[in-house]
Amino acid sequence: MSSEASINARVENLSHEEIQGSFHGVAARIDRLPSGKFQRRAMWLIGGVCFCDCLDMNVGGPIIAELLASGWSDAGLNSLFVSITAFGYLCGGLMAGMVSDYFGRVKACIVNTLIFSAGCIGACLAPDMYFLIAMRFVMGIGLGAAYPAGYSALTEYTPPTKRGQYQAWVGLIANCGTPFASFVSLVLLPMFGWRAIFVFCGVAGFIVAILLVKFMEESPRWLAMKHRYQEASALVAKWEDEARKAGHDVQEVPDELIEAEMARREVKQLPTKVLFTNKELFKRLIVACVLCWTNFVCVYTIVSWTPTIFVTRGFDVTYSVAMSVVINLGIPVGVAIMSALIDKFPRKVHLCITLPLSGVAGFAWSMIPADQTILIMAVGFVMAALVYYWSLIVSSVYLSEPFPTEVKVRGAGIANAFGRIGAILNPMWITYFLATDLGAVGIFGVSFATAVVAAIVVGVLGVETKGKTLEQINDGVFTEEEIRALNS
Repeated sequence: MSSEASINARVENLSHEEIQGSFHGVAARIDRLPSGKFQRRAMWLIGGVCFCDCLDMNVGGPIIAELLASGWSDAGLNSLFVSITAFGYLCGGLMAGMVSDYFGRVKACIVNTLIFSAGCIGACLAPDMYFLIAMRFVMGIGLGAAYPAGYSALTEYTPPTKRGQYQAWVGLIANCGTPFASFVSLVLLPMFGWRAIFVFCGVAGFIVAILLVKFMEESPRWLAMKHRYQEASALVAKWEDEARKAGHDVQEVPDELIEAEMARREVKQLPTKVLFTNKELFKRLIVACVLCWTNFVCVYTIVSWTPTIFVTRGFDVTYSVAMSVVINLGIPVGVAIMSALIDKFPRKVHLCITLPLSGVAGFAWSMIPADQTILIMAVGFVMAALVYYWSLIVSSVYLSEPFPTEVKVRGAGIANAFGRIGAILNPMWITYFLATDLGAVGIFGVSFATAVVAAIVVGVLGVETKGKTLEQINDGVFTEEEIRALNS
């Protein structure tokens, strides 16, 4: 019997409960649910995980500026500190897909957040810069894995018409960590020193992990993919009951619609190699890799190196951190605007417009004379808002949407890891330009060129995902021959 005939035979013999509890049944039932408590709960919890990521990434800049000014470190070790953080993120990103796809979305977020907290506690006890760099690597592993695992997981809980908005809200929660990190650094650095900052971050991560254990529910899509159909169906039924109690009319998905999807392809764990052997998925992986590279190059330049750039231009550490706080206030503003607009226009339109605009703003900012502090902060505010507008679309919305559930986090994790390579190499050309007359102009010239290239790649190769279910986005990804192979 052919694989197609075998699937049809299985479908015909299934009961109503089995059809509704299948992967396609669970997915269809989630997609037509109204916004409810479980989605908001997942949004806040995953937002907490990503908040820790932004907090960690943004305290690094003020800390290394302080270490440089105090003589505890030098420019070379600071460069290694930033690069090893990115290398930890790279390793964590590669690990994210395996942990999340094989062991569950919730377990991945919990374990990765605890790894980060352990690294923070180790960092606050560091006897020298080399030990601190090693602990920074551990922190990077934890959050490098938590970041794609968290954002990718949320796509599986939310309906297509609200998915972008929920992802954007997580981005807004997360990136409030950026100005908050600057504020914490401004308060704790002069009063208690840099070790206190790591204690603060470690405690924050531990609290988030406890909340995940207590309140986070596993993705029904993941459960169904693992053939844990009864658990998946029971969880969706619970959410359906919550929606009905809230006054919503939740209609049952007709068996015929689910059966039509079930007859097309059996959903099961796919090998990682399918991301490279399938032409459409490989094209999507290329787009995701380019966007992640651009994301980390541009974001790291702003959040990790702006205080150091100010110090090299003659500002003291406290004043440079204070200026960075003002600039970083543009981040939640940009994210908030994006949250309101994300589901109103196609994803590709957002990216193709804001990517080059942010590059122009950064290049203009780099040429402002050092004595024009008000102008530096004003243009920097706009630059940060633009960068984080498209950055959050990349990381929280567009990164994981194009990949099927079966390889979603691995696809996002590989792209995320590739982007971290850009963050690893980024300090090399930054330290080079800081030692030349070009300085910030050269640094932000690279960011501008990178952003323009990314916009072109998205425009040419990117797939539009706005308003589509996760399953619709992947319609036609596999050829008939590949479907037969996957079903066999």
